[in-house]
Amino acid sequence: MENFFLKDVSRIKNITNGDTGRAYLDLRETEFILHFPDKRKSSILEATTDEIVILYQRASKSEPRFLTHLVRAIDNEIIEENNRDNFRFGRIFEVIAYTGEDNKISFEQTILGKLDFRNRGWGNAESLTSITDFETVNKIQKEIWDLFKPYFNHKLKKNLRGYAAFFNDELEQDFGSNEGKEFFAKHRIRERDSTLTFKKKQIAIESGNLECEICKFSFQDIYEQDYIECHHKIPIFKGERVTKLEDLALVCSNCHRMLHRRIEGDFLSMKQLSDRIKARHNIL
Repeated sequence: MENFFLKDVSRIKNITNGDTGRAYLDLRETEFILHFPDKRKSSILEATTDEIVILYQRASKSEPRFLTHLVRAIDNEIIEENNRDNFRFGRIFEVIAYTGEDNKISFEQTILGKLDFRNRGWGNAESLTSITDFETVNKIQKEIWDLFKPYFNHKLKKNLRGYAAFFNDELEQDFGSNEGKEFFAKHRIRERDSTLTFKKKQIAIESGNLECEICKFSFQDIYEQDYIECHHKIPIFKGERVTKLEDLALVCSNCHRMLHRRIEGDFLSMKQLSDRIKARHNIL
């Protein structure tokens, strides 16, 4: 599998669906929200974006366990949804390998099935090294890699919606949609350090230069308000990093929206958006 290696397989998580008995086996797209029990909220961000997590499940306690997915987190933020009792929190993961309903791999016939889990990985993404010794972990990694090889080229489609648009800095955090008679809302819980964005804005306020770096709009000039939004030039969904002041840009609400919107299939850079605005003004 390109860009991934068997040594990346380092965590395991149990998944369940009390209503259907099948969890995440109806996926159509590569990225999805992997839910965690409310009591495991503090562990949601333990897995890094470089680690592959094994997902296993069973329909009921009387049925055998199966391995069904290899996944990895693509962001470092928590999502909260109010439409699942006791499973309100989640994180965006992408599918690396996926067996689907018909090709589930027997858990009991693997090395994992011979270990005494004692509920380890029951809700959280448990590190394999906390379950068994290093030598056994190496064997598990090789076995899991080989078992899932036929399912790396899964039939899931690339997501039609851009999750990057969901993870904006300072765009509204609450979303709602009417689905028949049901209403649900979701919002993200930001794990960014707000100190840096505050400092970026304060420097601009003190210098009297609180204008959009793209279109030059100024909330100070038009509304007499010391307001601006802060854009991370490198999206947080691309993984963990050390962010510096120069990695942040001050932009107006309109430009910020457009930076996080797919235009002609891709996200525009600040320069590309600026060039579009200038070209449009020349036409007019």
